[in-house]
Amino acid sequence: MSGSTNTDATPDANTGYTVAALVNMALEQLGVGVGGQNADAQGMASGVMHLNLMLAQWQRKRWLVPNLVDSAFMSTGKSEYVIGPGGDLDIPVRPDKLEAAYARLVLSQNFVPSNGGDFAGNDFSSEDFTTGQNGLDPVLLSEQQFTTQFDGTQFPTRDVWSGTPNPIDYALSEICSREDYSALGLKGLRSWPNYFFYSPGWPLASFLPWPIPQGGVWELHVVYKQPLQANLTADDNINLPPEYWDAIMWCLAARLSPSYGQQPSPIVVSLAKAALNTIRASNTKIPTLGMPGILTPLGNPFYWPGLEIQRL
Repeated sequence: MSGSTNTDATPDANTGYTVAALVNMALEQLGVGVGGQNADAQGMASGVMHLNLMLAQWQRKRWLVPNLVDSAFMSTGKSEYVIGPGGDLDIPVRPDKLEAAYARLVLSQNFVPSNGGDFAGNDFSSEDFTTGQNGLDPVLLSEQQFTTQFDGTQFPTRDVWSGTPNPIDYALSEICSREDYSALGLKGLRSWPNYFFYSPGWPLASFLPWPIPQGGVWELHVVYKQPLQANLTADDNINLPPEYWDAIMWCLAARLSPSYGQQPSPIVVSLAKAALNTIRASNTKIPTLGMPGILTPLGNPFYWPGLEIQRL
């Protein structure tokens, strides 16, 4: 192999092993390059391609992705927002699915209390956010004047949105299929958002909140799996947590076995499974189990004491 490829088996403290080092280690499990020799150019190129293909598959498995990303974009009153390169949410690769979504109630940042300006871009009036009481003239609070202390003549108002101490978030429930979204009778309803439909088109995906949120008032947040590296070269570092290094090496050895006319040995398969189970244990996060409203004391006409702890 060319001397320009970094096959150093010492990992960088921050970015891990190089791709070439892990490919060589995988090939050694197949008896290729044993005795201090590196793989030939074709073997290295094939190994790098297999590694990228493997990471692209891992990207779609929640338990193999170490991090979720929370990204946001402002509502503009549209019924559909584009996610992907150059979209309303401009990210390099559109997610295959969203793990969660929510809407944050915000007010226009163009509002200037000191000169009596109005809330631009929405239906709120500055008169709705005053401190006048007991015949006093309305006075708009500035950020510095905002107080949570009620003294009989002033009380806090307006400052409950983003850009203030206490923004309010509202979870959005997913409409799981295009068929269900198509069944909505009033798709153009404009109101408080409660649901979303995500269509993972390629290269751009579509995010459709429903009811359609008003422009300039809502900040729409989407949560998705952080992309893994899938365009690596032989000299690049594997910038993943340390537990991934072992899993990549053993899984890559199993993938490369057919290329060398071999069956993956039981030892390779066993160690690959063990390494993947370590990642699974590290990454798996189980949300709190929710109960249907009909089974809660307030929503169930047939409630009896102890129903909430029954196992269904």
